[in-house]
Amino acid sequence: MEKTLKICTFAVLLAVFALVSCSNSIEGFEKSDNMLSLTTFNAKMTDDLGFKVKRFKKMKTVLAENNSEILCIQDLYGNKVLDEVRNMLKNTYGYDYALYAKTTNEDENLEFTEAQTIPASCTMEDLSPIISCVMTNCSDYDATCIVQNCWQSFLELSGECRNCMLGNGVEAIANGNYQEILETCLQDTRIPAKKLEYEFNGNSGVLLASKLPMSNKQPVKLRSYGRLRTAVAANVEKDGIGKIQIVCTGLSPLSETEYDGFGESWEDEQMTQIEQILAIPVDDDVVQRVILGDFNGNISAGSMRESNPGPVAFLEDQGWYDPYFDVDSKEEPDCTLCPENPFVPDEAAESVPDHIFFMERKGYEFSSSRIFLNEFTEFNTEKQTKTRYSVSDHYGITATMTVE
Repeated sequence: MEKTLKICTFAVLLAVFALVSCSNSIEGFEKSDNMLSLTTFNAKMTDDLGFKVKRFKKMKTVLAENNSEILCIQDLYGNKVLDEVRNMLKNTYGYDYALYAKTTNEDENLEFTEAQTIPASCTMEDLSPIISCVMTNCSDYDATCIVQNCWQSFLELSGECRNCMLGNGVEAIANGNYQEILETCLQDTRIPAKKLEYEFNGNSGVLLASKLPMSNKQPVKLRSYGRLRTAVAANVEKDGIGKIQIVCTGLSPLSETEYDGFGESWEDEQMTQIEQILAIPVDDDVVQRVILGDFNGNISAGSMRESNPGPVAFLEDQGWYDPYFDVDSKEEPDCTLCPENPFVPDEAAESVPDHIFFMERKGYEFSSSRIFLNEFTEFNTEKQTKTRYSVSDHYGITATMTVE
């Protein structure tokens, strides 16, 4: 009887283990052949945040919370880091397929700035009255003489030309630099094209992982300044749904750093990146398109205030749908960049820069929720202190799409 009981108990334990290790649900929803699940997460594995090594180790266990079929992670800078995360996802969590853009500053096909020619500040027509006045009245280029006799001619110049001529003061002209200053202000300035150098040696940090086979893989470099941004696109196919194009990306954030890139501003760069993403070719038999990642902004929804809404509003105007923002006017979507996160300033406004957009809405049911709300405490026994931290300053978003 005792032996029979042990056998029965062992069988029950095996059944429980099989149920736990082969979960068939996600975020409270039962998975099925006609459902696709996706997660986006900005891991922020950079030195911008403290505890990088500890956070990286914690991330490996935190990812166990996620059981989606598609995973898009941003800010995994360094090809070694990307490879390590890819291998970990494959060996531990069943993501047998992965894609990222292998880029470095040594790549020959990285973007170059365009050569520029800045027109001369002055024309000979502008300067003729001044030249005539100085030559007639002040042959020794005496500063007092120039001011007394020719100052009105300087005042009548355009602002740019006047600033060029007087950039070093009248004393510079009086000290014999008159001809040199004239030549400088009459010459065009040529700025040659140059190859942009990116942070992290040109790594882009975007990883698309899938439990479903990938096809038609398309890594795309996005116009960017400072840190190279990319989008990685691939098709996946699932019985009960069909072929889906997935695009994983992370847009440039708005920065207080002076912008010196391809566009007119950081905002302009973001919009250019969105246009490049939407221009990625799509196979004719694709039934659904998904773009997910960090868009560094959100529109208003319910009582959630907008934050750099441009890129998200543009996608919405193009017909893209984010179920996370499909809330009642009195509701507010949970923030993913939140003051309660140890890495986010207390005075920061709640926002949702992380999104999962679907192109087709008709014929599908959607659900969406926040994920990866993890906080940890670092104890320093020597200093008798404790510090709170999280895996990232972002939380994640999971969404499911089910064929009706």
